[in-house]
Amino acid sequence: MEIRIVDIDNQVLRDLFCKACVYWECPAQFREVSPEKGERIKSEWFETTAALFNPCGKLLYVDDEPAAYCQYAPPQYVPGILEYGKLADCVDKGGVMITCLYVPEPHQRKGLGRRLLKEVVEELRSRGYKAVETFACDDSANNCSGPTKFYLAQGFMVVQTETFPGGMSFSLVRLELGG
Repeated sequence: MEIRIVDIDNQVLRDLFCKACVYWECPAQFREVSPEKGERIKSEWFETTAALFNPCGKLLYVDDEPAAYCQYAPPQYVPGILEYGKLADCVDKGGVMITCLYVPEPHQRKGLGRRLLKEVVEELRSRGYKAVETFACDDSANNCSGPTKFYLAQGFMVVQTETFPGGMSFSLVRLELGG
């Protein structure tokens, strides 16, 4: 099994699993945007954000097949953060927010998410960031950022938890990077 992790750019963007999902980039249009427009919005977000904060995502390949994806940026580049109510108020403005850490079913439980997260954390630490955070789902693994228990096992700590209408509970989890 050959594993390769690359920064996301316009060439790699075509391999993303959720290349038309604009939940974080454009939450007001998330449910109504066409796949073509979603891909355009996502591509523009990556291009703009990468110009200011390069890189802002990584794709992990197993034997040249996309197998895990992580998208991240400082909070000021992530409009969807505001959808998280009181949790949004606790976000570290000097940190980096993981908006998506996704491993599709055939590749889950093989350590790929851990490996990709470790690569992202090491890069952010080397770039001088003090913290990395995400909104993790407490109740389910079916969340674009991943389950809370996954992050806790990687050394993240719960900053705050909130239950949303419908009963879903999310936690803002943070890993202090030191420095």
